[in-house]
Amino acid sequence: MTATGLSVAASPEGMRQVAGAFDAYSAAHTLPSNVVESVQVALDEVLSNIVRSGFTPGQKGRIEVRFEVENGLLDVLVVDNGISFDPLSRATPNLVAPLESRPIGGLGIYFVKRLMDAVSYERVGQENHLRFSKKIEEHS
Repeated sequence: MTATGLSVAASPEGMRQVAGAFDAYSAAHTLPSNVVESVQVALDEVLSNIVRSGFTPGQKGRIEVRFEVENGLLDVLVVDNGISFDPLSRATPNLVAPLESRPIGGLGIYFVKRLMDAVSYERVGQENHLRFSKKIEEHS
């Protein structure tokens, strides 16, 4: 199938542009609602982390996102030119500890790993590459 990609500013407006592009892509490819909803949550978590924490103050960041359906899999690649950060290296959050004793952060990538079938990260040159995919299963 076809791939769609876009490059946006690392900003709330850029996040909205990516969300709109994904909605259009998922509609054009008639993706099942369970896949769409899971990817929407994952995209929101990943993009909000990049926008909020991925750049030094004053740095104008860019985010590139690509969606592709192939061999029964929806693949999403998110690339940013921000600070080197491997979100997969974070420890799994302790979900049973009292809220007041838990450190801030870490739940977003936990949700991404739980919602997606595969998640990978690599630093390529001066860019973070986070890839996640979801199997497309037809429901009868």
